[in-house]
Amino acid sequence: MEKNMSENILSLKNISKSFGEKQVLKDINLEVNKGEIVSIIGPSGSGKSTLLRCATFLEHIDGGNISYIGREIVRTNKDGRVLYPSKADMKKAYMNFGLVFQNFNLFPHYSVIKNIVDAPIHNQNRDKDEVYAQARELLDKLGLADKENAYPCELSGGQQQRVAIARALALNSKILYFDEPTSALDPEITAGILRVMKSLAAEHMTMVIVTHEIDFAKAVSDKVIFMDGGMVIEEGSPEDVIDNPSSDRTKEFLQKLNI
Repeated sequence: MEKNMSENILSLKNISKSFGEKQVLKDINLEVNKGEIVSIIGPSGSGKSTLLRCATFLEHIDGGNISYIGREIVRTNKDGRVLYPSKADMKKAYMNFGLVFQNFNLFPHYSVIKNIVDAPIHNQNRDKDEVYAQARELLDKLGLADKENAYPCELSGGQQQRVAIARALALNSKILYFDEPTSALDPEITAGILRVMKSLAAEHMTMVIVTHEIDFAKAVSDKVIFMDGGMVIEEGSPEDVIDNPSSDRTKEFLQKLNI
C-alpha cells in the first residue's frame, strides 16, 4: 500500500535550546508528514534526545516554532520571547503524540493494564470499556496477553518496553516518538523490540526514532537525519545519508561503527 505523506504532522522551525551556557540545539528544522518514518542518528551528546524532549514539550525551547497538524503550538514572537499555550491547550497538544522512552518510564505501582489505560481514560476522557478493549488487543498483538495484571517489576526489560509501546499506541496519537528504545536492552531482546517497530512501520505509523541501530534505521526509514554538535549535519534518504553520505563528519561517524 502506498504511503500518503501529504499531511504535515510535525513542523519544527529554527529550534534552539541551551542548558546554561551550553547550546545543545542550534537552529534545527524538521518536517514530518503522515506515514513518514524519520530516524535520527549521531554520536552521544549531539542533541538527538533533547530534540525529542523539545518536540514533546518535556523541555522548553529558547527559540523557534513547533506545530502539529498545521496548528502552531509554540511560537517565538518578534521580541524573541517564546510563547507556550494555556494549560488547557497544552493538554490538547499532548494528544498529538506518544513517546517511548529508553528506560520504559512505567508506573511501578500500576499493573500493566492500568499503565496502558490510565492516560486515555483520565486525560482523553475516553470510554472506559473501549479503552480496556483496545489495551487488551494491543497486549495480545505484542505477545503480552497473559501479563495484563502483572506489575513492571515482574517483567523483563523487553516486556516492559513492549508495555511502553502499547501505552503510547493506546493514545491513538498522530505520531510516535522513540528515544533510543533499545539502548537499555541486551541484543536478543533488542531484536524483538525492533521487530515490533518494523511491524508498526509496515502499518505506516508516523514515527520519529532516535537510534544507534543503523541497520534498522536503513531498513525502515523514509528519511535519516544525522546530528552532531546540536546541528543537523545531513539529511536525506537512507541510501543518501547511510550508504553515500556527503558530509565528512557523517562518513567519520559511520566508519567508526563499521558501516
